[in-house]
Amino acid sequence: MFTLTGCRLVEETQKVENPSVSFASSFPLIPLLTRGKSVQRKQAESKSQIKLHTQSAPFGLCPKGLMLTQAPSSIMRSRNSRDHTVNSGGSCLSTSTVAIPAINDSSAAMSACSTISARPASSVDTQMHSPKKQERVKKRVIWGIEVAEELHWKGWELGKETTRNLVLKNRSLKLQKMKYRPPKTKFFFTVIPQPIFLSPGITLTLPIVFRPLEAKEYVDQLWFEKAEGMFCVCLRATLPCHRLICPPSLQLPMCAVGDTTEAWFCLDNVGDLPTFFTWEFSSPFQMLPTTGLLEPGQASQIKVTFQPLTAVIHEVQATCWYGAGSRQRSSIQLQAVAKCAQLLVSIKHKCLEDQDAEGFQKLLYFGSVAVGCTLERQIRLHNPSVVNAPFRIEISPEELAEDQAFSCPMARGVVLPGEKKCVSVFFHPKTLDTKTVDYFSIMPSGCASKTLLKVVGFCRGPAVSLQHYSVNFSWVNLGERSEQPLWIENQSDCTAYFQFAIDCLESVFSIRPAFGTLMGKARMTLHCAFQPTHPIICFRRVACLIHHQDPLFLDLMGTCHSDSTKPAILKPQHLTWYRIHLARGLTLYPPDILDAMLKEKKLVQDQNGALMIPIQDLEDMPALQYPYIPTMTEFFFDGTSDMTIFPPPVSIEPVEVDFGACPGPEAPNPIPLCLMNHTKGKIMVVWTRRSDCPFWVTPETCDVPPLKSMAMRLHFQPPHPNCLYTVELEAFAIYKVCAHNEREECGVSAGSLNSWVGQGVTEGGFGLHPLRARLSVGWTAAPMGLSPPKLLAQ
Repeated sequence: MFTLTGCRLVEETQKVENPSVSFASSFPLIPLLTRGKSVQRKQAESKSQIKLHTQSAPFGLCPKGLMLTQAPSSIMRSRNSRDHTVNSGGSCLSTSTVAIPAINDSSAAMSACSTISARPASSVDTQMHSPKKQERVKKRVIWGIEVAEELHWKGWELGKETTRNLVLKNRSLKLQKMKYRPPKTKFFFTVIPQPIFLSPGITLTLPIVFRPLEAKEYVDQLWFEKAEGMFCVCLRATLPCHRLICPPSLQLPMCAVGDTTEAWFCLDNVGDLPTFFTWEFSSPFQMLPTTGLLEPGQASQIKVTFQPLTAVIHEVQATCWYGAGSRQRSSIQLQAVAKCAQLLVSIKHKCLEDQDAEGFQKLLYFGSVAVGCTLERQIRLHNPSVVNAPFRIEISPEELAEDQAFSCPMARGVVLPGEKKCVSVFFHPKTLDTKTVDYFSIMPSGCASKTLLKVVGFCRGPAVSLQHYSVNFSWVNLGERSEQPLWIENQSDCTAYFQFAIDCLESVFSIRPAFGTLMGKARMTLHCAFQPTHPIICFRRVACLIHHQDPLFLDLMGTCHSDSTKPAILKPQHLTWYRIHLARGLTLYPPDILDAMLKEKKLVQDQNGALMIPIQDLEDMPALQYPYIPTMTEFFFDGTSDMTIFPPPVSIEPVEVDFGACPGPEAPNPIPLCLMNHTKGKIMVVWTRRSDCPFWVTPETCDVPPLKSMAMRLHFQPPHPNCLYTVELEAFAIYKVCAHNEREECGVSAGSLNSWVGQGVTEGGFGLHPLRARLSVGWTAAPMGLSPPKLLAQ
C-alpha cells in the first residue's frame, strides 16, 4: 500500500490577475474514469489524503511529471491585460499556485494527483462536451461550503459522455474537512472519493461525468459528509421537453365598475422545444394573446384586461395549456378589486338663472343668443372616489342631429380619482325667435346614478330698422334727378343680410346699395333717388328682405312736373287716407264720385279727415280702420297672385311672358298683354322705359274705361346674341279726372312689369345663335283715390 503524505503549494513569482485556482494532473483524466482499470482503481482505493494549504515554495521543486499545476485555459490573460478570468464554478485569486506533493511512491503519487481537479477543463473542452449552453447554476452555502444545489444535463446524446463540474468553495475562516460518496447509478461517476481539506477561500472543482445509455430521464445524488452532518447535490439529466413558466399570481390595479384596467406578465419558455400555448380564463378577465408559439428561451408579454360588472373582489385562476396534446399546464392566480365610481356634476360660473332641481336634475341657462352665433358654457365633473370614473354624455334622441341646437363634443371621457374635469356645452340656435329646451344625460359607468342636465336657450335674430319708412321727394322737374339719404341700422349683435326688391335700372326710383351686409350694432347710409320719365304722380312700396327677420317696407313717393303738366303733389298724408279708404272699400271710386257722395251726405269725414259712411246707417258700429297686416303676409299676398288681401284696382295678364328661343337676327313677334281696370272710374296708364331697354310696351300711354280692359303688346329686341336679358318694367296708373286737373291732389296706382331674357342654343344652321327670352309681369298695390273730395273743391 502506498501513502500520499501531502502536497506542498508553491507560489509562482509571476502573478496573474484573478485566475481560477485548480488542481489538475498532467496525466489524462479520462482513462482513469472510463472502463475502470482494475490496477489503478485498487491503487486509488488505498488510504491516501490530500492536504491543501497555502505555502510559498520556490517554483520548480516538484518533478515535472508529478507537479499539480494550473490547467491551461484559452481565456487566461496576463496581468497587463487588466482583465479578469472567470470559470464556471471557480473562484478568482490574485496568484497562480501549483501543488508539490511529498512522494513515497511514484506510481501512487501520480495516481493520487490525477484524481482531483480544483477547476474544470478549459472552455474549449466544455463546449465540446456540452454543445448547448448550460443554464446558470443555483448555489447555496452549507456549513461554510458554497456548492450548487443541482447539476443539470441538457441536450445530451446517447453513448456520448458529458462532463459538468461541481465547484466547492470554502466561505468560512477555518479549514474545512469533508469526504463524499460516489453516485449510486452507473450513469454518473466521478473521481474516487478521498478526504478533502479546503483552506479559507480555496475552491475545489470536482468533475462529474454523465454517460447515458437510454433515452430517458436520469436522477442521482452526490453526498458529502462533514463533522456537522451530511448534504447532497442532486444530479439530473433530462430529455428535451416542453416547459413554460409564469408568475404564480398577478394583482391588477383597482378598477371602477364598467371601466377597464390592465396589467402584464411574462410567460417564459424554459424548455428545450418550440411550444404552442393556449390560455383558459373566465370573465371579467381577458388575456391577450390567448394563443401563441414560443421558441426555447423566448418570453411573451401577456396582457391581462379586467372589466368588472359588479363591485366585488374578483379572484380567478387562469390556466396555460401547452405541450404534446396540450396536456401540460401552468397556472396564474388573477386578483382584482372592483368599486363603484362616483361623479358629482356642477355648473361652472353659475348665473342667477341656473338652478339645481330636486334629485339629479340641473338647469343650465344660455339666455338669448343671436341666430348663426354659438355660445359656450361649461359644467364641472368631480370624482371623489379612489378609482377612475368613466362617463358618457347623451342628448335626448327626439330630434334629428342636424336640427339640434345644443351639442356637447365630449361624448365620453374619464375623470381621474380626486380630480375635476370641465365639459363644454354649446348652443347654436337655428330657428328664429324660439325658446329651445333640451336634456343631456351624464351617465357614470357602473351602478352610479345618472344626472339629468336641462339646457334652455332663446334664439334672437337681427334687429334691422330704417331711419324712415317713407321717402317723399315732393316734386321734381322732368329730366331732373332728386336724391335723399336714408340709413339702415342693425341694433342686434348678429350679422344681418338685406336686399331691396327693386330693379333700379328700369324704375324711376332707385336705392343704392340695393343689398348688403350689416354687422352687429352697425349702421349704413342708403341713397334713394327719383328720376321720373313722365309728368305724373309716382308711388312705389318697396320690400326690404332681411335674412332671419321679417321684411320691411319703404314707401317712395314723388311728383313730376313739366312745363305744360303739373299734377297735384303727393304727400304722406294722402297715403294715410288711401289706406283708410282701402279698408272701407272707397278706393275703387274716382274722386268726382266721392265728392258727389260727400255733398249728398252719403259720406262724411272722420276726425282725421278721411271719408266714411255715416255711423247711424251701420247701427252705431265704429268706422273701419286699416288693419295690421304682418309684413310677411303683405309681401306674399300683394295682389300679383290669386290670393290677395285687398282686390287690386288694376291687373295684367299674363303675369309671366317667355319669348322662348329667339332665332334672330330679326326681333321676335310681340306678346299680347291685357290690362284690366277694376275701378269705377277712367284711368290713365303710363309705362316708364329707358331708351336702351330691350323690352317695351306699346302703347306707352293709354286710357282704360271703367271696368274695361285694354290690349297691349310687349316687344323684345335683343341687341346682342348669346346674352341673358332681365329687366323689370314699371307702369303707373292714375284716375283720368286727376290727370287733367293740375291743382287737384289725386291718388295714383303703381304697377310693375318684370321680365328677363335668357340665351339658349338649339340645333340649326351654321353660325346661328338663337336667343331665349323670358318675361314676368307683376303689379304692386295701387293707391287709387288718395285725395279726399274736399281737396278737389279747393
